[in-house]
Amino acid sequence: MAISIQKKDLFDLMQKAYPIIPTKSSLQILSNFKLSFTGFHLEICATDLDHYMRVSGNASGDGPFDITVNAKKVFEIVRELPDGLINLDIDETVLLINCENGFSCKIAGADSRDFPGFPEISSGNEFEISSSTLKDLILKSSFAVSKDETRVCLCGILWEIDNEKTGMVATDGHRLGSVFYNSSFSVQNSFNGIISPKSVLNMVRVIDSKNPDEKIKVNIDEKYVTFSTPNLTMCSKLIDGPYPDYTKVIPRNNPKNAIIEKAILQNAVRRVSVLSNQKTHLVKFSFSKGKLEIVVLNRDIGGEAREIIDIDYDGDNHIIGFNGQYLLEIIDIIKEPKIRLEMNTQISACLIFPVYEKEEEKTSEDLFLIMPLRIIEEI
Repeated sequence: MAISIQKKDLFDLMQKAYPIIPTKSSLQILSNFKLSFTGFHLEICATDLDHYMRVSGNASGDGPFDITVNAKKVFEIVRELPDGLINLDIDETVLLINCENGFSCKIAGADSRDFPGFPEISSGNEFEISSSTLKDLILKSSFAVSKDETRVCLCGILWEIDNEKTGMVATDGHRLGSVFYNSSFSVQNSFNGIISPKSVLNMVRVIDSKNPDEKIKVNIDEKYVTFSTPNLTMCSKLIDGPYPDYTKVIPRNNPKNAIIEKAILQNAVRRVSVLSNQKTHLVKFSFSKGKLEIVVLNRDIGGEAREIIDIDYDGDNHIIGFNGQYLLEIIDIIKEPKIRLEMNTQISACLIFPVYEKEEEKTSEDLFLIMPLRIIEEI
C-alpha cells in the first residue's frame, strides 16, 4: 500500500490543511491529519468540528492507503525534507516516511475510522463566484470582526446574497467594513447568514492569485457553507445570528468632506503614531481649509509629534480623534490613490470611501467606518 508523491506537492497540500488543526482540543483525533489514497490522488483532511478542509493532489501507488497521524509532527518533518520523491507506507497504524536522500522515520497514527467525516450538506443555495471577487469581499470586511467572544454574532462576517448582488459586512463596534458587488448570482433564495472568519481567511490564503477568474463553487444550507474547487473543499459551520442592524450606525448627514492622497496620509499617520499611547493609539486630526494637521501627544513618555499635509477640504475647522492603528488598517485595504472622509461632529462616526478617477473603474460599493476617540487633553 505504499504511495509516492513529490515533496513540493505534499507540503503544499499540508500547508493548505494545517491552519484548520485546532491549537488545543480535548479530542486527540482532531490534532491529526487524515491521509487517504484513492486511485491517483492523495487526499488530506483536517477538522476542528466547526471547520473542515479536504485537499487532494497527484500521487502514485498501489493503495488502499488510509491513516490519521499527528498533523504538527508530520507537517514539520515534511517541511524539513529535501525536494524530491517521498514514499509513504503504513504498517498497521504506523506511518512510514522514506525519501531519496536516505531519510526515514515512523510516526504512530490512529485508526482513520475514528476521524470525523464531512457534514452532510443539503442541496441549498448553490452558485459560483470568481476567486478575485470572493477574496475582495473577505479582505474588505474581515479586518473589522470582533474579538469579543461574549458577542458571538459579531465574531463573524455577515454575508448577504440575492440574485442581483452579494456583499459582506463586519463590525466590532469601533470600526466597520462593508463591500457589495452588483452582479447576477443564480441563487434559489436570498441568503443572510454569519460565516466564520477562520474559514474564509483560510480560503484567501489558498486561493490561486495567479488565476483571479477561477470559479469557486459555493453551497449554503441552514447550518453550513462549503467552498469547492477541483482539488479543495472547505466546509464551515455558520454562526448563529441574527446579526445586528449595522445600517443604524452609518450616519446619513455628513457635511464635512475631505479628499486626501492616500499615500501621503498613510505615511504621515505612521510617522506620528510611533509616539502614540500604546493603549488608545490616539491621533488628533485638525482640519482647516486646504490643510490637515495630524498630532500625537504622549505624556507618559514625554513625546510629541505633528505633521501638516495638504488636502482638499473647504469646510469649517474641525477637530476629531482616531485610533491610529484602526485608521491605518482601513487605509491599507483601500487600493485607490485617494480617499474621502465624511464627518459631522467630534463624536459621530467618520465614513471613509475610496475615490475613483473614472466611474467605470468602480467595481464594488465599498464603505468603511471608524468611530472617533474622545480627546481628553488638548493636543
